[in-house]
Amino acid sequence: MTGNARLKVPGGKMIEAEVELEGKLIRYVRITGDFYFHPEEELEELEETLKGAPIHALYELVEKFLKEKKVTLVGIDAKDIVKVILNAAGQRD
Repeated sequence: MTGNARLKVPGGKMIEAEVELEGKLIRYVRITGDFYFHPEEELEELEETLKGAPIHALYELVEKFLKEKKVTLVGIDAKDIVKVILNAAGQRD
């Protein structure tokens, strides 16, 4: 199953996700938008980290990644990343 979603964060930025699931596992994910994610190269690493992960563990994985990599987010937060991915995957948040 492949899906796309867009989320406008109230008072914040736009975040978009393209997701491909195989069963309940994330096969592919691409996250884009006009938010600030620093260091930028860690966004691609986050996408790679999520490949093969179970969709139900998404929030914990994103939170852990952001903390371990000391990522700075402006205009969005971890919950927004998870919400747009779940929306793209046709899941409820």
